[in-house]
This record gives sequence, structure tokens and C-alpha cells, in this order.
Amino acid sequence: MVHDMRRFFIYFAVLASAGGCGGGGGGPSAPFAAAPAPTASPTAPPAGSLSASQSAVAFTAQGQSATVDVVESGYSGNIGFDPGACAAIASITPASQQPAPATYTITAQGAGSCTLAFVDRFGQRATVAIGVTLTQGSIK
Repeated sequence: MVHDMRRFFIYFAVLASAGGCGGGGGGPSAPFAAAPAPTASPTAPPAGSLSASQSAVAFTAQGQSATVDVVESGYSGNIGFDPGACAAIASITPASQQPAPATYTITAQGAGSCTLAFVDRFGQRATVAIGVTLTQGSIK
């Protein structure tokens, strides 16, 4: 046991002395790299949740439309949307992000159902279920 400890200390002493041999002058060694400059903390999400004025809209004819207001308490950034599978079922205007509170118009395009997700810059989501049922023809 004592022999193993002595071997450890000798090994450690050799490594420590070898690490200090850099050659060259005896001046002070170069300092470590400077610490990175502090960065601003990320902005915390607003206290409120993103919400839509309607959780579902239903249409029975192509061209029908509904207005949805999307709001978030304490948030004044942009609100966008992810149409997902809604492209053939409904159109959403305006087609770009809008500052909160935002108003969007959903217009029926074709039969089907989908979920439209509105999203803020923090990833909070508010969804609206869209259903379009088109009835054509007449009963005789």
C-alpha cells in the first residue's frame, strides 16, 4: 500500500514538473482566453396564453367565411399560423403574420376538416377546428 502511494506521488511529481517545461523565456505565461461577453437574457413569454375567439368554425357552402380574433394578454409581437392540412379546405387571410391582437378571416374552399394552429413567437398555440360540408344537388 505504501509502495503504491509512493509510486503515485512520484508519477504525479514527474507530470507536474514536465508540464511546466515550455521552453523559451522565463516570463509569465499567456493568460487564458477572455471570458465571453454576457448576452442578454431571453425574453420571458407573456403571462397570458394565446387564444382564439372561436375554437371551431363550420361551413356548408364554398365561399362562406368566418372571422377569428387571436389575442394574448401582455403580448404585442406577431401572430402567425400553420395551415397544416387546411390548404385545400379553407383559405386564411391575411396570409402573413399580424401584430397582436390579430384578426384573420377563414374562407371555405372545399369539403373536409382540418385544424388551423395560430402561433406566437414563443411557440404558444391556439387552434381552430375547421369543418366544411358541401351539399350539392337536389332531392326529387
